[in-house]
Amino acid sequence: MAQSIALLINARDHKNDHRSARGDPHGDDGSGERGDNEGGGTMAFACHPTSHLLLHENDAFNELLGMDAVVVDPNPDSTKEIKPKYDPRALKDNGCYGMEPMRLSHVRNSFSALDDGSEATLTYPNGKRVGRADVSTLVLELPHREAGGKLTPWEEVEEISRLCHERGVRFHCDGARIFEASAGYGHESAKRTAEPFASVYVSFYKGLGAISGAMLLGDVAFCAEARVWLRRMGGNLYTVLPYAVSSWDGFRKRCLEEEGGERAYDNSVFENRRRKLARVLNLLSADAKIMSVVRFDPVVPETNVVHGYLRMSYDECMTASEKVEKSTGIRVLSRVRGIGDGGDDSKSGDDAEGRNFGCRFEWTMGESNSLIEDNQFVFGWKKFAEVTTKEE
Repeated sequence: MAQSIALLINARDHKNDHRSARGDPHGDDGSGERGDNEGGGTMAFACHPTSHLLLHENDAFNELLGMDAVVVDPNPDSTKEIKPKYDPRALKDNGCYGMEPMRLSHVRNSFSALDDGSEATLTYPNGKRVGRADVSTLVLELPHREAGGKLTPWEEVEEISRLCHERGVRFHCDGARIFEASAGYGHESAKRTAEPFASVYVSFYKGLGAISGAMLLGDVAFCAEARVWLRRMGGNLYTVLPYAVSSWDGFRKRCLEEEGGERAYDNSVFENRRRKLARVLNLLSADAKIMSVVRFDPVVPETNVVHGYLRMSYDECMTASEKVEKSTGIRVLSRVRGIGDGGDDSKSGDDAEGRNFGCRFEWTMGESNSLIEDNQFVFGWKKFAEVTTKEE
């Protein structure tokens, strides 16, 4: 809901800005009410192909807000021909092995296509042709969860921010895992990570481990209107005390260091998790037998999350995993998804380089598994590779 509110506020402000620039009398009349979606044009935002808004919210931005998405292509076609319609189901079912995070060059190419009226700029899900005046927001997810926790290089984030400012486009951060991203960038605090953005969404139940809850950040005017839209969308709970207490407790335990009665921000919890994952992956990558059955994306984790792709069917993976757990007490994998049909008994599929992947998984180094000794991960994966290669 929070990110939908951000999109809606930005789109209405953007439309009013353009009406005012044209001297349109139907723009903002000074009453404080923002313009509606009447009067032609398309309300659109731009985002990476793996955006949570595209893959996991059942097109809520379109069904509820009447908005369309311009998908920022990580592999732009220089011929500017009309591309096949974007299908989020393909990414949800098959993953996106090797896909880059959003880069400055990708954003520039997409903005250039909007400027020159290229027919390649078609929206999802309705396939509308849009121009510069239609796109109000650029959404950047930090980190890119569905791409294995990859991060847009920081200097490019800052340059994208400047580019958006020049164009009058709001730069929004899907920072559901902003604390993990902040540690990945080596920032002194999440505040530094949030600085280039006009608005930021932060989740409390992920890295902070709270019951639930989230926060939407922006300037004073943005937050005032967000509160109105929160009520309009039915999000005004009678009390948020349990969530607030839980969220503050999670933040205090994982992001604050207390010494001598003073509190200071400390991202060492998330940095240590990233280092732990990198260390374990380095050990696994040195074993040829293990690497004959799995590929990690990215090879070197940029945050405390990475995605794995297995060269076996879903059934073969589950059978091997159960055998290893029964014989060693080690559960190597959980929440495995088949490639090809959304998660269960899967058909095998090939990645862009011809590797035969049949299933995939997400590996997050969190509070509990970070306590496991490195050699236990290696031992479990070796047994898993032995079982799957019929060399028990």
